[in-house]
Amino acid sequence: MPDESPIPLSELHRRTPPAGGSVVTIGNFDGVHRGHAEIMHALRREADTRGARAAVITFDPHPIAIIAPDRAPPRLTTWRERAALLRDAGAADVWTLASEAPLFRLTAAEFIHTLVRALAPRAFVEGESFRFGAGRGGSIETLAALGRELGFEVCAAPLVSGAVDGVAVSSTAVRAYLAEGDVAQAASLLGRAHRITGVVVRGDARGRTIGFPTANVAQIEQVIPGFGVYAAVAQTRAALHACAVNVGPQPTFGQTTPRVEAHLLDFNGELVDERIGLHFVQRLRAPRRFAGVAELVAQIEHDVRAVRELLPMEAGGAPRVPADGAPIRAIPL
Repeated sequence: MPDESPIPLSELHRRTPPAGGSVVTIGNFDGVHRGHAEIMHALRREADTRGARAAVITFDPHPIAIIAPDRAPPRLTTWRERAALLRDAGAADVWTLASEAPLFRLTAAEFIHTLVRALAPRAFVEGESFRFGAGRGGSIETLAALGRELGFEVCAAPLVSGAVDGVAVSSTAVRAYLAEGDVAQAASLLGRAHRITGVVVRGDARGRTIGFPTANVAQIEQVIPGFGVYAAVAQTRAALHACAVNVGPQPTFGQTTPRVEAHLLDFNGELVDERIGLHFVQRLRAPRRFAGVAELVAQIEHDVRAVRELLPMEAGGAPRVPADGAPIRAIPL
């Protein structure tokens, strides 16, 4: 069924096509930002008009990771997160193809013929710059010609509308904002707070000794924001918690290896070996070296007060994001 782990194209070919056919779009959709959401809305509209399934074909990892590994972009979302976000935006089926060399050796025609057998497409929704097949040899004109041969239409995908401070909505722009630590601007392009996920590992307990225990997060797959201290929302299996997150080294203690450490406000549980998500809401400050522990503690107390003001607790126990901020999308861990 769709949304399972990435599958080879040959496995997709063995699936029974939907009775009413599909309307299909193909792309990486990393981050599933506002522009991708517009494409999903168009996809769903075209599918509903035809009584067909709205189907997305995407890839994991990013094809560039196979074709040119040195140029592969860091991922904004895991394949599982991406599938959930695409469904939220309107897709009925999300098929994640495993990025393997044989897949990228298929000509444009071979690739589309395989999709026709598997999905019975009645239409494809793609933009003017769409390229596909070995060596990116297929174009939107190629797709239209194949449609005339195989009996499907080609519908124009909407142009991505809007920009933030003159920056067009794109996955590349989101990554650039995150690298700068500007998580608020990244969220404005995504339409939600950027989330990283990982496993809490045992640290040196230094935070606990100064009154601010932290969850040390490792095995992170998504783009980590630039060094700094952030107001964020921590997502555990049980609840959401306001938290202060430090990304980077700890120069006050002579520790130079970058870490991701989260202090969950008013939380006394044990999280080691648990999966956790961190939704970044706002950068509070740049990292700095303090003269001593007392000065560090005073700054952390200030950071925690800032988090409480920015993310007050709702009556039901969850933190409330600012009215002008992006929402938290708590996809299951």
